[in-house]
Amino acid sequence: MRINPRLFDEDSTTQKDILERYEHEDELSRRHCSYVHFISESFKSPDSYRSIDDPKYRQPTGEEIKEVFEHLVSFHSKRVVCKMLGIKSKTNPTQTINRWISEESYIPYTAWRMLLILDGRVVQTNRLTMPDGDRPWAKFYD
Repeated sequence: MRINPRLFDEDSTTQKDILERYEHEDELSRRHCSYVHFISESFKSPDSYRSIDDPKYRQPTGEEIKEVFEHLVSFHSKRVVCKMLGIKSKTNPTQTINRWISEESYIPYTAWRMLLILDGRVVQTNRLTMPDGDRPWAKFYD
């Protein structure tokens, strides 16, 4: 891991705040990963759960979208889930979701991925190639 050298130019209070945020987010990430891999009932992932740059990725079916959406709605309202996805409509925000479920229109990959992340079905990591060309995410996904 490379550390930004400008971090050392910051005062000790700022450095401490950054470290505290890092440790907090690290713990939240560990919990999310634990949920995805050990707790969630959806540990058998279909190819639609893959990253879009994976050659085995395929567009989700309406049934898959419905399953994830309905599971999220069991914790949040439909309106809240739509807000999480950035769907804005003064009349019926779920109309867009219904079109995706009925396969009347395709769900954008970003919306699908966000649904999967919010529902604890996938872990999203940065896919930044290392300076030596190594792709650390490729161990299990290529």
